[in-house]
Amino acid sequence: MSELELLFLILVAIYAWECACWVPRGSVAFLTWSGRRWQPVHPGTLLGNLRGGLVFAFPLPPLGTVLAGTQFPLSVSAEAVLAYVAPAVNPGGRPVQSAKLCRFDEFRAVAVKAKNVIVNDEVLVRAASPLLAAHLAEKLRLLGKTPAPARAKAIENLMREGFDTTAIERRWRAFQNQSARVRLLTNFLFLYLFLLAPLAIWLFGLRLAWPALLVGLLACTVATATSFRRCHKAFFPDAEDERFTHFLTILLSPATTIRAHDVLSRPLLEMFHPLAIAKVFCADDTFRQFAERVLRDIRHPALPVCPGPEPGAQAVERYARRLLQTAAEEFLERNGINPGELAQPPMPADATCHSYCPRCLAQFTTTAGVCEDCGGLTLVAFASNGSVSQRRV
Repeated sequence: MSELELLFLILVAIYAWECACWVPRGSVAFLTWSGRRWQPVHPGTLLGNLRGGLVFAFPLPPLGTVLAGTQFPLSVSAEAVLAYVAPAVNPGGRPVQSAKLCRFDEFRAVAVKAKNVIVNDEVLVRAASPLLAAHLAEKLRLLGKTPAPARAKAIENLMREGFDTTAIERRWRAFQNQSARVRLLTNFLFLYLFLLAPLAIWLFGLRLAWPALLVGLLACTVATATSFRRCHKAFFPDAEDERFTHFLTILLSPATTIRAHDVLSRPLLEMFHPLAIAKVFCADDTFRQFAERVLRDIRHPALPVCPGPEPGAQAVERYARRLLQTAAEEFLERNGINPGELAQPPMPADATCHSYCPRCLAQFTTTAGVCEDCGGLTLVAFASNGSVSQRRV
């Protein structure tokens, strides 16, 4: 293998790594190649850990799009905020959570440092991104300033905001218009690096071709970095530090430049619940399957639903989960789906199956017991005719 071939091999390897996206648990990636068919993708367990995992964007033109949605990572009541949520939007389980409890009447200051939301000089929660951390901090500041009698209504509105498909569609249309130049430039740069450059070297040789290729490469990266900065400022005006970091990286690394559109799109809808994003982008059958799993997990979260015995923390978790369930079920009803039908019990796989787990739908040969995979969740017995007994065992 020649040195030039080795150089291109290294470039391909670097580009392949740039196509890998780290998705924290509690978030769901939505991927498409052509823009027509979207699929929800959860952080992997093979290439991941308890905090998240890798998903891979489409590497070939038109390069596709990566979006991410995140479940609200805090349980909030009118009295306090708990850094723990029982539902897990990912099949792989809950993210790592601090389970810290902060009362609103004890709030002194809310700050952001990178991905960390800091309350009273202590890290309350680590968000999926710096942009989401800033969003969470702003919401906590507003709730802290809201008078206690009005705080419950404000929390309800906050929960419903996460299911606002009209806001998602409006933001997405604006993003498509603003980011069109970035998408065009990144696709051209892919063809330039992996098709035009090798062809020019093959036809004219490296000695003659490299000056023109270098000028063309610099023109592409500068144009992409400039367009990226303009678009990033339009959608994330307060993220100056992050914008500068990405701008420099895109300017200096051609492999990163090709994925500049992903850097813009990934945090675009992070403040919305993945269920709402799935409704806007996914096909009806995909959305229904996704909604069924999410709803079952909200109604029957894996145990423990609260990490400690403190009554205050348990009350906050219970209140927040009830609000989430109400918001999710109202959202499904508005979109023509009956939550009761969506959460119907499964049919027994065979005559030996006598109960099932209401969360993961695993079936068991006993009529009483618990599902160890779901933290010891109590099983539900099948009736003799294949329906579900009203008695929980």
